[in-house]
This record gives sequence, structure tokens and C-alpha cells, in this order.
Amino acid sequence: MADVSDLDVRALTELTPDQAAGVRAIADAATAADGVAPVSESGLLALARAESGVRHYLGYAAGGLHGYAQADRAGDGASVEIVVDPAHRAAGLGDALWRAVDQRHPGARVWAHGDLPAARAFAQREGMVRVRELHKMARPLGPQDLEAASTTLPSGFTARSFRPGEDDAAWLETNAAAFADHPEQGQMTLADLHGRMAQPWFDPEGFIVVEAEDAPGRVAAFHWTKVHRDPTGTAHPHGEVYVVGVHPAHQGRGLGRPLTALGLAHLAALGLPEVVLYVDGDNTAALRTYTGLGFRSIMVDVMYSGAVHPAVSG
Repeated sequence: MADVSDLDVRALTELTPDQAAGVRAIADAATAADGVAPVSESGLLALARAESGVRHYLGYAAGGLHGYAQADRAGDGASVEIVVDPAHRAAGLGDALWRAVDQRHPGARVWAHGDLPAARAFAQREGMVRVRELHKMARPLGPQDLEAASTTLPSGFTARSFRPGEDDAAWLETNAAAFADHPEQGQMTLADLHGRMAQPWFDPEGFIVVEAEDAPGRVAAFHWTKVHRDPTGTAHPHGEVYVVGVHPAHQGRGLGRPLTALGLAHLAALGLPEVVLYVDGDNTAALRTYTGLGFRSIMVDVMYSGAVHPAVSG
């Protein structure tokens, strides 16, 4: 356990491969200890490349790298993730990381993934308030989902697989329009898309694109699925409803439910036992839809905001 005088925080706009590997090791240790990943997918992807506005904070204690924070953009209102190695918690490193973030990002908001008891208690002590909830929902996959492979879309629409290199720009346009008010999804860039396409889990067969017959080459709607496989073999693989989006020009046409069913059928055909998804807590329509499809909330990520310190572990 480090002495407070040993704490050192360094702010960077880009990490070396060794520094990025060190951060991933901290995140892995925290996931194993807490049962919840402390850094989001987009946060982990940002470790490997320089991104405009993203700032990394490396926390050193006892001569080693044991803490990390990331702010997703410069200025006010940044979203922040903070993680401390479980073996070096309760030594002030989390607070030191937050102080460094707070100096550069006034008004920052912090994610408490899983909203763990320690995070809730810290937030209450420091006068933090909940400003956003992200629900993780899940349900089993089964034969009924395979039957949905024959689901038909409304008249005038057809479904096919995503074509890398051909659909990129059209998908990006529809994604931006469908999620214009979403703080993360609506901000995705072509580089973000290509970064995800470069990941081992990417499968264009599981990226379903819907076209309107009178607008070929345009993306009317899409259902991007994802498969999670644990390389260690200690956890069962499962599917994810990664993103479902409908262009505003085609909303209200009954595309969402059959499109979701087609994605679930794809995941079920892979033999996966379960599917998960994430949805904002204030999106009552989506929560109602997914609940009607058999999904149940199993975890909640909470974003805290306030004038003092955010909810962080360490």
C-alpha cells in the first residue's frame, strides 16, 4: 500500500504501447476483483490511438503504475472513467487521479460501472447526484429465436449483411441521424467505425443492414450484433444487441421489432445461450420494447456529477 507522499499523476494525450498494456492490466485486475469492467469499450479502444480531446491520466504509487483515468473530451462536461488496481486501493490514488482530472475538466461527470456499493457510498458522502443510468439487460436465447430467422420486414424493405468498404459512409450517416441526441453513439466517427471493424469480434454477417427498395445503397436501419468470447475459457460466450438504429426518415414504419428479431436469430444460430444489451434508463420506449421481448435488467451503470469528488474506487 502506497504512502500519500508517493502518489504521482501524469496527464498525457497519447500512450505508449507499454503504458496502454499497463492500463489494461489494471482494468483486468479490477474486473476480476469487482465482477464489473471499470473501463468501457470505447475507453479501451482509445488506449491504442491518439484521439482528439481524449486525455489519459496515469497514477503512480510505490514506484509503479497502479491507477488510470480517462476524460473523453476537453473542456466542461467530459465523461470520465477511473480505475485503481485493487492491490493499491485505499491509499488516495483514486482521489489524486480525480483532482488531476478536475483541474483540467471542470464539470466532469464520472461513470460508476455497476454502481457498486463503494461507489454509491462515496458519491453520497461527497454530495454527488445521479445524472444518468445505463441498464444492462439480458435474456436467454432459444429455439423461438431461431424461428425468427424467417421474420419479414415491412413492405418495401429488405435486409442484408453489412458490406465493409461499401456501406461505411452510408451507415455513419444513418447512425448519426438515428442517435443525434445520444452522447456517445451519435458522436461516432469513421475512425471509430474502422476501429471496431478491426477488432477480433467484428463479423459483417452479424451486422444487419436494411435498405428501402426505393433507395438502394442507403441504410434505412441496422442491427449490429456482437459476440463476446472469453479467451481464458472461464466464462461462457454470449451475444449482444450492440446497436439497433432506424433513420428518422423511416421511423414509425415498424422496422425496429422485426430487425431486432433478425439479429437475435443470428446470435441463436451461433449456439449462444444468452444475449445482452445496454439501454439508457430514461429511454422508456426502448425499455418497454426490450422488456416485452423478454429482457430483464441485470446491472446498472450510473453517471455521477457534482461539485466535489465523483464516485470512484480507490
